[in-house]
Amino acid sequence: PRTKGGLRGGTPTEAACCAMMPLVTRLIRVCVSFRLVSVSIFAVFALPMPMPIMVPVTESLSDSFSFLGSWRSVLRRANVPLSTSCALVVLGIIAGSSAASASGAVAYELSYDLDKPDVVRVRVNLPNLVRGERVFVMPRSVPMGYGEVPYDRFVHRVLATSTTGRPIQVNRGVGSRWRVGDTHTVVSSIEYLVNVKDMEQQLLSSADSSKIRVDYVGLLGYSVFGYVDGLEERPVTLTIRVPAGWPVFCTLAPQSPPASDVIRTRAANFYAFADSQIVAGPAATIRKIASKEPLFLALYAETDVDVVLLCKLIEEAMGQVIAYFDSAPFEHYTVHFEFVKPISAKHVYGFSMEHMDSCTVFFDVGGVISASSTALEILRTRYNLAHHFAHSWIPKRACGEGYFPFTWEHTPILDTIWLSEGFVQYAAVEMITDGLSEKERVRIRQRLIDARFRRTLLETPEAIKKLSLVELSRAASTKYSEDFRYGRNVFSRGAMMAMELDELIREKSGRKKRFRDAMRYLTIWCRRERRPFKIAELPGLFKDATGVDVASVMERWLATPAE
Repeated sequence: PRTKGGLRGGTPTEAACCAMMPLVTRLIRVCVSFRLVSVSIFAVFALPMPMPIMVPVTESLSDSFSFLGSWRSVLRRANVPLSTSCALVVLGIIAGSSAASASGAVAYELSYDLDKPDVVRVRVNLPNLVRGERVFVMPRSVPMGYGEVPYDRFVHRVLATSTTGRPIQVNRGVGSRWRVGDTHTVVSSIEYLVNVKDMEQQLLSSADSSKIRVDYVGLLGYSVFGYVDGLEERPVTLTIRVPAGWPVFCTLAPQSPPASDVIRTRAANFYAFADSQIVAGPAATIRKIASKEPLFLALYAETDVDVVLLCKLIEEAMGQVIAYFDSAPFEHYTVHFEFVKPISAKHVYGFSMEHMDSCTVFFDVGGVISASSTALEILRTRYNLAHHFAHSWIPKRACGEGYFPFTWEHTPILDTIWLSEGFVQYAAVEMITDGLSEKERVRIRQRLIDARFRRTLLETPEAIKKLSLVELSRAASTKYSEDFRYGRNVFSRGAMMAMELDELIREKSGRKKRFRDAMRYLTIWCRRERRPFKIAELPGLFKDATGVDVASVMERWLATPAE
C-alpha cells in the first residue's frame, strides 16, 4: 500500500518488490522493444523474491497459480499496469526455469567416509525440474568392454527427494533401472550407495571393478555413476569429498600435487564423465610426467615399484603414439596403474582398459615393473601402453558404426572390432619399433607378430575359424574377454590384415606411403565428417590416404575364414 511518505504495511519482501517495480518495468519495456527476453538479468531481480516464483520447483500447479495470484495483488498495490504485471509473471516463469536448470548441467556429488569404509555415496541433482516420472539407470555395458557387467547389483538404498525436500517413492524397475516418482512429482535429486567391497569380491576381472583398500580408493566412473534417462548428453559437474587430509585426483582434471579433501570438476556429457577415474587416499602416488603433452601417473601398489622407470616407459610410449598419429586429441592424459595382491585364485589380473583421456592398467603384484625386469617384460609393457594409448584415437574418436552413441544398458553389437583392436594392435607394433635400426626393428616386429597374432590363428578352433570377420566381430562384441578365444582371434585377424595392407601400400607406393598414413587419415576424416565410417568406405579412404587400391585385400580378409 502506498502512502504519501512511501511504502507502509505488507511484508519486507513485498516492500522490496514494490520498490523495485519501476526499475523492473523499465527493464521489461526495453527488452520487449528489442524483442529480447533477458533471462540472466531478470534472474538477478528474481533472487529476493519468494522461492515459489520459480514455478518449475513448486510441488503442484495449483500452488503455482495460487502464488501467481498473490503476486498479482502485490503488483496491483504497487500500481503496476496489468500488461506489465503479466509480463513480469511470464518472465518470472522463464527466469525460474532458467535458474532451476542453471547451465543445464547434471550435478553429481560423490563422498567417501571412513565410518562406512566399504561404500561410496553418490547424489545426483537434476537440472530441469519438471513434473513427471524419472528413470534412473546404472550401466551394465562398458565402453570397449565388449561384454556386460552388472554394476546395478552393487547399488543400494536408492532414495529421491522433491524440490521441497520431501521423499519420493522409488521402485526397482526392469533390468538396471529404477522408476522414480510419478506424473505428479518433481524429482530434485536421487541418492544411492555403491558397495565397492562387494563389487571387487563378485566381479572376477580386476579391470571391471573399482577397489577400496586401506588408505586407498580407486573408482571407475561407470561402475559407480548412474544417469537419469534422457539426460545423457547434458553437461555434468562433479564434486568429490574424501576424508580430511586425503589427497584426491580425478582424470577429468588431473593435477599434481593432487588436491586435498574436496575437488570439483566437469565433463561434456555422461560418456566423458563415466569414462573417467577417481583416485584418492594416502596410499596413492600421483606424478606429473615431464612431456610435451600434460601426462600423469596415478599409482597404487601393494609391492615396491620403480616409479622412475614406470614414468619413463609411459613418457616414451606416449611420445611414440603421438608421433605415429602426428597429433594429440586430448588436453591431458592419465595412466592409472594398480599392482594388487589377488583376493582369490578365481580373480583375473593383467587386463588393461582404454578411456577417452586415460587408461587403466590393473595387474597383480607379479606384474610389477622394476630394474630387474627382463627386456621382454619391458617390451611387453611398452607395447601394452602404446596399444591402449592409441585407442584414444581409434575407436574413441574415429570408429566404425555402433560405438556411438553408446548403449549403457546392453552391449552394442559391432562389426568392426577387428579394426578397432586389430589395426590398432598392429599399429602399436609399428609405434614401438619406429626409430630403431632396421635389423632391430625387423627382429622385434617379427617376434611380436608371431607371438601375439600368427600363433593365435594357427591355434584357432574350427568353430571360430569358420566365422567370417564380421561374424567373428559380432560374436566378440559380447564374448571378447569372457571367452578370450574370440577376443584374441578377432584382433589377430585384424592385425594380420593390417600387416598385409602395410606391405602392399609400401610396395605399390615405392615406400613413400605406409599403413600409418591411412590410420592418420582415418582419424582426420572422422573428425571432419563427424560420423563413424562404414566398412564399405574403407577401401576408398585408404586409397585417398595412400594412392593404393587395397580393396582386394580387405575383401578377402572380410569374406574368407581364417587360414
